[in-house]
Amino acid sequence: MAAMRSVIVFIILLKVLLMIYLITPGKTDFAEEPLLKEEKYSENPTNEEHLMDFVNFSYTIEQPSCGVETQGLILIHTAPDHFGKRSVIRETWGNFSADQDSPLRLIFALGAVQNDSLQTSLIEEQTLFGDLLQGNFMDTYVNITYKHVMVLKWFNSHCNHAKLLMKIDDDIFVNTRLLLDNLMEQVEAPKTILSYTLRRKEKVLLCSKNPNPRVIRSYKSKWRVSFKEYPDSHYPDFCPGFTVIYSPDVAKRLYEEVQQSPYFRLDDVYITGIMSKRANITITDLKPYILYPGKTKMKLMSGEVPVSAMELLVSWHQIEAKEMRTLWTLFAGGQ
Repeated sequence: MAAMRSVIVFIILLKVLLMIYLITPGKTDFAEEPLLKEEKYSENPTNEEHLMDFVNFSYTIEQPSCGVETQGLILIHTAPDHFGKRSVIRETWGNFSADQDSPLRLIFALGAVQNDSLQTSLIEEQTLFGDLLQGNFMDTYVNITYKHVMVLKWFNSHCNHAKLLMKIDDDIFVNTRLLLDNLMEQVEAPKTILSYTLRRKEKVLLCSKNPNPRVIRSYKSKWRVSFKEYPDSHYPDFCPGFTVIYSPDVAKRLYEEVQQSPYFRLDDVYITGIMSKRANITITDLKPYILYPGKTKMKLMSGEVPVSAMELLVSWHQIEAKEMRTLWTLFAGGQ
């Protein structure tokens, strides 16, 4: 009997020690990078040389401003070495970018690299396609908020006459035919919530809303946030970064807010959650118009479910090149 009690006590002690280990500081790859930096941030939200606390900001690879024909801008977060992903986007749903008169414009946003050979390849890619925008901050995960704010900065400075900004990742499919249909002048009234939202000219923050998520405290997660950095137990509603659509007024408002705020590396939480709550901006949920992994996606791609049965705007992320081509063929006939 005494032996049994000893075993039970030992198990309880193990559980207690495990809990303490998970919630107390320990050395990890992520702990070395502060989530919230203490440096001085820009007091002037329109300062072109400041990107939050990043002073002497500049574009290593620049883009010309949008022309009057541009009604929508798609700015894609991409990693410098994602040549294949950029290529398949240009080949499929992004092929409208080859038309200089298209009302849609596509730009790939990235940060700086230390590898001279990689930078040379990027310059060659820019010479060939002319669709890269590179900032002089290092392109790392902990700098992703700089990339997001650069997207907002460039839109506000060079394309703010457009009806919308679409910020996405480089591993999703976009139904650009549907997007174009809703950007053009319409005679008929919108028949769906999506069409109504896309045609609104203000107060649009559209995404797959993540409602009131719990803050992660474990040192084992790269999304860990300390109580000092964010004391509440839950975040406000926010937009997962794979797809966010802004109207110009919302892009401007959030850019001004974040330019005057300390750095926080969870960009989607910070900009579309904490900053949008501060600015009293409401998120519209895009979930009904997203193609998620599962049976519906399988049936659609196999032809079992017709395209006409779905009003799809974007896919969930992690779409492979083959899937991208299949979806483009289905939704646009491979045109």
